[in-house]
Amino acid sequence: MVSPDADTAGLGPVVALSESPGQRVTRQLLEALMFEGVIGGGLARRGASGWQWLSFRVGQLEGRCLGRVRGFGRLRLDLATLILTMGGRRVATDLPTLVDHLPTSRDRRNALLQELLATVANTQRLDAMRQSCRSPDRRQLHGEELDRALHEGHPYHPCYKSRLGLHQDENDLLRYSPETSTGFRLHWLAVPRGHLNRHFSVPEMDFWQAELGHESAYLLRAAFHRAGLDWQHYAPLPAHPWHWQSLLQGRLASLLTHLDIQSLGAMGDRYRPGQSLRSLFNISHSARACLKLPLGIRNTSARRHLEPHSVPSAPVITRWLQSVVDADSRFARAYPLRLLPEYASLAFSAGEPFTPEMHALEGELAAIWRSAIAARLVEGEQAIPLNALALWEPDGLPFIHPWVEHYGLLPWLQATLGTVILPVWHMLAAHGVGLEAHGQNSLLVVRNGWPQALMLRDFHDSVEYARSFLPLTTPEPDFGPRRTLYEQAPDNQFYRMSGPEALRELVMDTLFIYNLSELALVLEEAYGFEERRFWREVRRLLGGYGAHHPELQSRLTQLAWDQPWIRTESLLRQKLQADAASTGHLVPNALLAGASLSPKPTIDHHQERLS
Repeated sequence: MVSPDADTAGLGPVVALSESPGQRVTRQLLEALMFEGVIGGGLARRGASGWQWLSFRVGQLEGRCLGRVRGFGRLRLDLATLILTMGGRRVATDLPTLVDHLPTSRDRRNALLQELLATVANTQRLDAMRQSCRSPDRRQLHGEELDRALHEGHPYHPCYKSRLGLHQDENDLLRYSPETSTGFRLHWLAVPRGHLNRHFSVPEMDFWQAELGHESAYLLRAAFHRAGLDWQHYAPLPAHPWHWQSLLQGRLASLLTHLDIQSLGAMGDRYRPGQSLRSLFNISHSARACLKLPLGIRNTSARRHLEPHSVPSAPVITRWLQSVVDADSRFARAYPLRLLPEYASLAFSAGEPFTPEMHALEGELAAIWRSAIAARLVEGEQAIPLNALALWEPDGLPFIHPWVEHYGLLPWLQATLGTVILPVWHMLAAHGVGLEAHGQNSLLVVRNGWPQALMLRDFHDSVEYARSFLPLTTPEPDFGPRRTLYEQAPDNQFYRMSGPEALRELVMDTLFIYNLSELALVLEEAYGFEERRFWREVRRLLGGYGAHHPELQSRLTQLAWDQPWIRTESLLRQKLQADAASTGHLVPNALLAGASLSPKPTIDHHQERLS
């Protein structure tokens, strides 16, 4: 057993404070609005433990609340101290009042309020159902089982559980949510082969036999026979059962009939959704692939369909990334990185000629096969989704507490930061590839809680590169017959970005600002490990990487990761602005030497900066 480091020894973790769903949604809404510069505000006098009085304005409302300015300008509010006034008179601190004064159109305010209220209602209902059943000890779970058990939702976005659409039937929310689903079978379709892009690495019949097993493959062929369909002219495609019913009841229903897309019914293995909702884990045969399917609901920032271009490109991107990893021995030796391959895909294609309606169906009928987590583990290893590291458990202790207690906070933290950050950073600095390493896409491989490697997944729409920043040893991905689509597209539309600054933004956004910052918060609240010290550890790590790779110094300079201000994506402002593609704002860089986490912020809407 390793003793805790001296600075944290004797500092027992505090019990996590609970808040109602309504309080949490309101808090995250205000934190996001202030962080992204949507509402104006500043700090008054400093309080104890870094807490300060924040004053802000939302339209005609004036607000006051205790809060802390954290790394990269992130905020933490104490909602119990929130006071709203208008014209000197106190008003209700409810969501309708706040949203009604936001600087956007009436339609956008109404849409946002609908999602916020749905998040509150869904959280309440799902929590009640979950608590009525005996919950497993999440510290004993890993891989897909743990992924399904992570019910908290996005720690930043206030619409973390809106799931708009899962209300056509009163049981849809329970049937298709990871918190309460007991499993369901996929709905199978027969699609004319002329309208289906197929990307398999083995002959088609071998693929179906391997993926489905002999019994389910036989049932699928029997379903074709019963429907009077010729396998030579039609191909099978799995669909999420809720999504298929939604398509049948929506504006594209007549098109499905016109295209002769046939329903074969539900059959085969049972699946349960993971925390991302549209990634489905096989619970009949856990070693079989995870399927990612379109799901036409709206949750957090987006509608959960699949980008049409990305589905056939998924296997190409995976092979390209794996070739980069395989060609660089440092990924095995110094920066252990394991990829969960997306090795096969199917997607409806409008083909030529096509109508706008046919084009709208692209991305609505598709499937991506991804290897099961266990396939990338060796005996004794566990895979922990990174967002689990920042969670509190029912015993009032952090999820990570047994590991912190056993190894000591600082030794465990330093090992974790190195294991999580350096593979992503090396891919960026040495190979010019940005990976979207947010809390759901990233898994920490541990052995008895000690970090071993980083595992990444979900590459079809989570990878970027800049042609000017690719070294000679790293070629661009080869998209084969679809090369023209990507060659003719402008930079920043698909995978190819305009320069290294866009790659840096992706990596620092997903890895630091919206991911590891949550771990920093838990360590400070539970163990008194100051967030300034957390980001100093990260800076030390990146500085050590640069010192160890002097040959990359000019490339690291181009990334400009230690400049005073960096640009980050505005996740909430996308719901408030018509031009969602341009939503971003500047934040103070917590990795700058001597950076302060508590500057006096003022909102500058022209500079889009919290300073």
